[in-house]
Formats: sequence, C-alpha cells, structure tokens
Amino acid sequence: MWVAEGIMQKRDAENLEETAAYDDVERLCRRNMVQVAEMTIDERIKSCRVHDLLRDVAIRKAEDENFFQIHDARDDKISAKSRYLAVHTLPRDKNYFGSSTPPLRSLLFFNIRRYGEDISLSFKSFRKLRIVDLENVEMGYDLPEGIGEFRLLRYLGLRRTSIGRLPHSFGFLRNLQTLDIRNINRVIVSNFICKLEGLRHLYAYDLMSNVPLKIEGLKNLQTLSRIHFDHIMHNDMTTLTSLQKLGIWVDGTSEIDKLCTHLSEVGSLKTLHLYCLEQPQSLAGLSKLHRVTELKLFGRGLRMLPPDFPPNLSRLSLKETRLGADPMPVLEKLGQLSSLKMKDAYEGPQHMGISRNGFHQLKFLELRYLRVDEIKVEEGALPQLRCLRIRECYRLEKLPEELKHISSLDKLELVDMPKDFIRRLDADMVSSVPNLRIF
Repeated sequence: MWVAEGIMQKRDAENLEETAAYDDVERLCRRNMVQVAEMTIDERIKSCRVHDLLRDVAIRKAEDENFFQIHDARDDKISAKSRYLAVHTLPRDKNYFGSSTPPLRSLLFFNIRRYGEDISLSFKSFRKLRIVDLENVEMGYDLPEGIGEFRLLRYLGLRRTSIGRLPHSFGFLRNLQTLDIRNINRVIVSNFICKLEGLRHLYAYDLMSNVPLKIEGLKNLQTLSRIHFDHIMHNDMTTLTSLQKLGIWVDGTSEIDKLCTHLSEVGSLKTLHLYCLEQPQSLAGLSKLHRVTELKLFGRGLRMLPPDFPPNLSRLSLKETRLGADPMPVLEKLGQLSSLKMKDAYEGPQHMGISRNGFHQLKFLELRYLRVDEIKVEEGALPQLRCLRIRECYRLEKLPEELKHISSLDKLELVDMPKDFIRRLDADMVSSVPNLRIF
C-alpha cells in the first residue's frame, strides 16, 4: 500500500498503540523538519497520520490534493502527479513506476526488510527529490554511483540498510543537510564528506576510510556522531564553527588529554559522547572543556570514572559501563549537575550511597538496570530533586527512606520493577509525592 506523507505534528505520535506504527510516525516527523522548510503556502499540505487506524482519514484528506498518491495493491502504477510517497509494500515488479516519472520531492520506505532486488529508481528521472529514506530496507547491494544525480537532496536516511560502502559520487550532493548511515556493519567511505558543504548532521556507527577522514571546513556541521579518535585528531576542529554535538570512539591507545586540548577551542561544542571500546590509559583532561554542558560515557571498556569533568557540566549519562566502585561519592560533588542518567553502569558492591548535601543542584535522576540491593540517601541530600525514575532495578529491595523528606520531589516513576518491590512500598512515603507513576 502507498500512503500519503503530510506535515506531521509530534503530539500525534503520543497516542499510538503499536510500536511499529509509532516508529513510522516518528520517522515522518524527523523527515518533515527538512520538508516543511521547502514547502510553499500554495501547496497547502494537510496534516495526516500514517498508520492503519486512521488510514481512511488519510486517504480522504489526500484525495483533495494533487500532490499525494494513494496507492494500494488494487492499483496499477504510480500517478505522474505524485510528489510525496511513503512505501509500505514494495512489489517485485521492478517497473512499478511504469512509464511515469512523477516529480517526487519525498520518498520514504517503511517496513520493507530483506529486499535483495534493485529498487530501480531512475536517478536522472527523480532529480527533484529532496528527501529519501531507506531505513530498514536490508538491501543486498551498495548504492550505485547514480545517487550523485540527486543534486537537490537534503535528507538521506540509510539506517539499518546493510549498505557497506558509499560511492564517490556522494561528493556531488552539495545540498545534503542530513546523512544517517547508522548501520550495524562498518561503512566504507572515501574522502568526500568534506565536499558536502551544506551538511548539518552526520549520524554513523562505524565509518572506515583508508586515509584519515577529512571533515574540517564544514562550517554548517552541527552534529557529528561516532567518529574514530584518529580521524578527529587529524582535523582542525576549530574550523567546524557550528559543531554542537560530537560522538567519538576511543580505545586503550586514545590520549584523552590531547583530545580535550584539541577540542577545547571549538567554541560551539556543547555535547560530547565518548564510546569506550577499551579503558583509555587515562581519562584526565575533561576539565579543559569549559563549554561542554552535556557528557555521555558509554561502553564496557570503561571501568572507572574520569578524574575530572567539564566544569560547567549540567547533564551526565553513564550507559553500559563497568564501574567497579560506587560512583556517587564522585558525582555528587559536581556542582552544576542537574540531570544524571545511569543505565547498566555499575558492577561494584550491591549498595550505593548519597551523602549529606550531595547533588545539591540535581533535578532529575534516572537509575536503570543497576545491580544494587540498597540505595542509601542521607538527610539533606538531593535538596532540588524534582523527578526520580527507577527502572528495571530488579535487586533493589526498597526506596530510600529519606525520599519522604525531599520536599521538592514532584514525580516518582517506577518502571518495570518487580511485583514484590511494589508491594513493599511505604504508603506514607509514596503519598507524599504528588505524581506517582507505576508502569
């Protein structure tokens, strides 16, 4: 079935009942951030949801517009007037566009997996495409050089496509703003990225190049995700004058102190993610990053906390680390910290403790999948805490008694906790929290 794509509102996704449907709408919202910018008032695109529950509504609305094509198994070919298409079922007929060459602006693929055939787009016939999303299309081949014909392309989504190499012709996509190549497999690229002058967001998991990847000079780049340490060190990062969010793979040979010196002059950098394949020899140097306010440390290679942190750090996330000592005595002293998330981050003794006056600015605390029996909170700790979320902490026996004395606590969320834990909840304690949510 072919379904129209319209301007989506994020709140539409909140009431979806099925995960697959939610993912579809979420993806549409992300793509439309690009699409809305290029639409004119005359096009009068109407909002519609793309999922089965409201399919009829979407069809009725779309039939009033010349730019949408509603196509299902009973139809023959795609209308030559179509501009915005979302593909939910891909027929095996390679000529499903027929002899028509619709002036497509947006082409999205949903729920199409393990498709080994060429999707058979005539690149020269679809030069007006601004948005192409092939997420989850597990193609058995790499993109051909013809992709370079999409000179107006602004968004290209290749997430989970199993594509292993990007062709040299990518260098012609000078209008590309977002490139998403988050594949499980390594993606081989040549040194064309520095030619993508309009690039704002590059999302990847593992990029490989025979030479250090050149990225300097991309003045519009705001997001650079999961680039290897060596690639970063071979570039003058100060030329990335718009860079706000940076993710880096590090290993046992990575010199974090030199990295932080290298990044300290990137004036726009606010968020840093470090993905640790192995424990670096030293994590010292983060205190040089005065402009960084958000830090994420990820990976089984991380067994101890850094000895210092960015001085203006307000948001910290520890995910899937293997910390052997209770991190709270260190973290509770971070004076600007307002948000802390820990997921599967601790493998030490089966208790954690927060001391008096600890975390005096913390407003949000999430503890997820921590293997602890007890969390001790001393009187006077967490004086500004507003939201506490405890999720999948299966060994935890009870909530800290001191929670009932934290007058600022407005929301307590208990997610996927054992039934015995829920039964043992202190009625007086939970009644003192205005908003209690148990999922």
